[in-house]
Amino acid sequence: MKFSIIVPTYNEEGCIAKCLQSLEEQDFPRDDYEIIISDAASSDTTPDLARRAADTVVTTATRGIAHGRNFGAKHAQGKILVFVDADVTLDRRFLNELDEAFEEKDVVGVTGIGVPGDGKLFHRAVYRGTYLLVRLFNAFGKPYYPGICVAYEKNAFVRVGGFREEFGIVEDLDLSKRISALGTCRVKLTAIGRVSTRRIQKHALSTIFFHIYNDLRYLFTGRAAKVYPKVEELHSPFDLWRINKS
Repeated sequence: MKFSIIVPTYNEEGCIAKCLQSLEEQDFPRDDYEIIISDAASSDTTPDLARRAADTVVTTATRGIAHGRNFGAKHAQGKILVFVDADVTLDRRFLNELDEAFEEKDVVGVTGIGVPGDGKLFHRAVYRGTYLLVRLFNAFGKPYYPGICVAYEKNAFVRVGGFREEFGIVEDLDLSKRISALGTCRVKLTAIGRVSTRRIQKHALSTIFFHIYNDLRYLFTGRAAKVYPKVEELHSPFDLWRINKS
């Protein structure tokens, strides 16, 4: 099997069906990829919706996106692990574009481009700006890839120990940095994932500055926040900061 698509979930009944539909409709041989839902004991209908389309649904009692991705990867049979967020829909040729990128010698990591699928102009500009920075850093040999729609060669992923679960944020940037020591990482501009801007539609400025602060903190100190709650769990612009201060 070529690809294992891993989607970490926790109470994602509002978006998981569309995500799974886009995974099922890939213009790629269906027997050459699998869909794995790694669920953190959701209390809504996410697991039921997932079982209708996913090849495998695994459940863990531990929350955290890094753990969810790692847990799903343990059940993967594919040579390449594709990590997709639950609020992302992939263009039909996404796997074909990844397949082409991984044909290049020594490639161990490939990120697609997360294109905002909703939101106002400001929200969309944030996501587009993020991927402009991804391309800029990559051009200078610094692969810092968001986990929105990204893929890694499984053997390389295992060799570096997967995502670091002590991070609640920047765990994705950290992995791409570490795995790049084993080979080449590429940005595939034609591999498109359409992502919800929901994370910055609520308490936008606080969330954006929280990301910037933790990105810089990681780059200069190797440290970052340990907790990153779902946006639905935040009641004020200061909750992200309070939770990580305690």
